[in-house]
Amino acid sequence: MSKHDPVQAISVIVPLSPFTPSDLANVKHCLAALDVSKLMEWWPGQPHTPHRNAEKVGAIQRSLDWKRVTQIAAYLLQKEIIDAPDLLDEFFRKIYEPKKLEPGRVWPPKVPRVVGFQRSEYPTFSNVLLHVNGAKVTKFPQGGQNGAAKLQFDESDKKLNFSVIDGQHRVNGAYLAVCIMRMEKPDVTWEIPAEIFLDLDAVNDPPRRQAQIFIDVNFYQKKVDRSLVADLFPTARGKRGPLDNKERSQDLGRKLMLEVGPLVGMIQIPGIKFGVKDVVTLSTLNSAIEDALDVMFAAKISSLDTQAEFLAQCLDAWLEATGRRADVTESPALDADNVAYQGRVIVSFLTLVPACIWMLQKAKKVFVSEESHKVLSDWLLKVIKRADLQEDGQFVSKRNFKSKGFLGSGGLARFRDVLWAAALGTTAVSTLSAEDIAKRAEDNRSKVNLELSKA
Repeated sequence: MSKHDPVQAISVIVPLSPFTPSDLANVKHCLAALDVSKLMEWWPGQPHTPHRNAEKVGAIQRSLDWKRVTQIAAYLLQKEIIDAPDLLDEFFRKIYEPKKLEPGRVWPPKVPRVVGFQRSEYPTFSNVLLHVNGAKVTKFPQGGQNGAAKLQFDESDKKLNFSVIDGQHRVNGAYLAVCIMRMEKPDVTWEIPAEIFLDLDAVNDPPRRQAQIFIDVNFYQKKVDRSLVADLFPTARGKRGPLDNKERSQDLGRKLMLEVGPLVGMIQIPGIKFGVKDVVTLSTLNSAIEDALDVMFAAKISSLDTQAEFLAQCLDAWLEATGRRADVTESPALDADNVAYQGRVIVSFLTLVPACIWMLQKAKKVFVSEESHKVLSDWLLKVIKRADLQEDGQFVSKRNFKSKGFLGSGGLARFRDVLWAAALGTTAVSTLSAEDIAKRAEDNRSKVNLELSKA
């Protein structure tokens, strides 16, 4: 596309669709790659317009989440964005500042000064959905049947109207990323993938069909459960090692799901009915593992296999201490009263990993061995008893677990505090108030962390 000639001719593909309603048969639909800087001119306001029209940005879109915009830019750049509010003000002021006096609007946006990013080997994103009035599609070559075509429009034509149906955060994020890159490399351009609809709604009519597409994409077409893709991340990386703790936790979660430990075959992936109902989901387990990684690395439990074996040993010791393992070893279904395998209990126990490491260091045991397993299971049984979480030689039933206030709002935090409060010392914590339990839990965490830092 030309930077100077107002008449634009963009190569596109016109896909055939048998699903187009008969009353929209003449509406054109094409796939293209558009220069994000040009799109930011055509969408909020064309060059021929004295002032960019911020009203056009919000035809059917919700208010922008500027933190999300900067996160997308940081993801594309694969680095932190420093002084994010100042950069947003510099690059977007002319477009969005005129709306700052509207109720609920703030300019410059209130975002953190430093915005982090999600690591990726190949940062990109899916196509955005656009709507255009005042353009036409002609097949190329003339009369051709191969789907190749030209999208043509005059960017100086006042009848030209671009709008974003879906992807406003991606467009703004991509534009911000390109602007930041241009601070060092002025000639940088990026063409983003776009799916373009022509004349779905007339220029002065309400954007009815655009709104319906937005609803279909963002409300009816739901995202898959995180667990459904969690075990695919290691596969997608191939031979490359993990970039950070998040990726390492995905590797460990997959090993605990498929290879080692008492949860093999039990960890759930909702959507494909893998695992055992009511046991922890893979994404929940991965998050808990990620929180425990730093302390394992600090203790020189560093290889993938050793970390997996250590976590498997901790989990096995916990389940043995609960006395509830027979419920699952004797039946493929989980007893309704068995909460020892529930996600909230498993991930709460994993917060005790620092204490597990400290106990083994105090006992001068290697981290993975039969002796270490016994040290942990004996200690955890005492923890369960001090926390008043045992009945008839087993971990409490679901009914009693609920009656103790560990389900519902704040229940998870209360349960973790009880475990940590009972982790050290010899006295029971069941008679303590909630405030005293929380205080003892915090004291015990601090003591363990201090001792580990000394070691």
